[in-house]
Amino acid sequence: MFKLAVLCVLSVPAVLSAQNRDKNAETFPSPRIVILGPAGAGKSRLGNSLLGRPKNFVNTVDGKKCFEIGAFGENGRGATSDVCAHKGHFLNETNKPKITVIDTPGFGMRKEEEEETITKVVKALRDEVEYVDAFAIVLKSTTSRQSRSLQNIIDLYVTIFGPGFMKNVILVASFWAYSEEQRIYDSEITEESWLGQQRNFFKNLAGSDQLQAVYFNPNYFKKDDNQTKRFETEMTKLYQFADNSKPFHCKDIVMALDEISKLEKEVEELRVKAANADMLLKCEKLYENATILIAQLKDKATITTGSTNTIVGIA
Repeated sequence: MFKLAVLCVLSVPAVLSAQNRDKNAETFPSPRIVILGPAGAGKSRLGNSLLGRPKNFVNTVDGKKCFEIGAFGENGRGATSDVCAHKGHFLNETNKPKITVIDTPGFGMRKEEEEETITKVVKALRDEVEYVDAFAIVLKSTTSRQSRSLQNIIDLYVTIFGPGFMKNVILVASFWAYSEEQRIYDSEITEESWLGQQRNFFKNLAGSDQLQAVYFNPNYFKKDDNQTKRFETEMTKLYQFADNSKPFHCKDIVMALDEISKLEKEVEELRVKAANADMLLKCEKLYENATILIAQLKDKATITTGSTNTIVGIA
């Protein structure tokens, strides 16, 4: 009887754990794709395309500010300000598997927004989604050269998720031209050259040379069979990458908020030190100028009284 009781007690956590896993799998069908990128890069467009939704999709699924098109929302904020996980059949075709797409707010906005976004992303992935199969980082196809702001965003992702997330990263070139008529920018940019330039943002990370990319055009001409086929090929490539990737467990980002807060505090301390150092330099310069001026005044401070020359001392 005692042994049976012990077995029952020990099996309860295992049963609960299994039930939780089943519930999580039902709530968030795999593969699970998290969409990241700067504000206005086309993240929500990609999310809706993966789920086979129209361009003018209005989010009535959960009423949150996500999966809706627009570079900017109210008060200069990104149109997406919530983290949302929506599920549905891939490309909205019932003969295809179900997937989960997680839309996120864009980075690169105001500092206050960025801190809020980090908190939302970390909590949603760590506490709800629990694991993801792919991080799709969306960059505009016109992003052909390195910029400090974009490098900061990539560095922030590495800080949040850790360098290990690189195994689950795939790049998405948004608004890629599927025909010569659509190519209004640099016609010399090819898939290979674009990907090579984007890899520079990750050059200090292991696996950066293995980064893959898909080329996404939400505005492709649906009546053109070649463009339609290209669109479906690129979306399928993204799906297969996620489906074949080893899941990234989001418990690994449990320390992200603490680490980011620590880094922000260190940066602020450095700013104060820099300001103090700058003030010290200014004071030293003022002192140097004052010393020179005093010396000049001493040289000129000769007062002639009658036939007697008297030097007026200056302390």
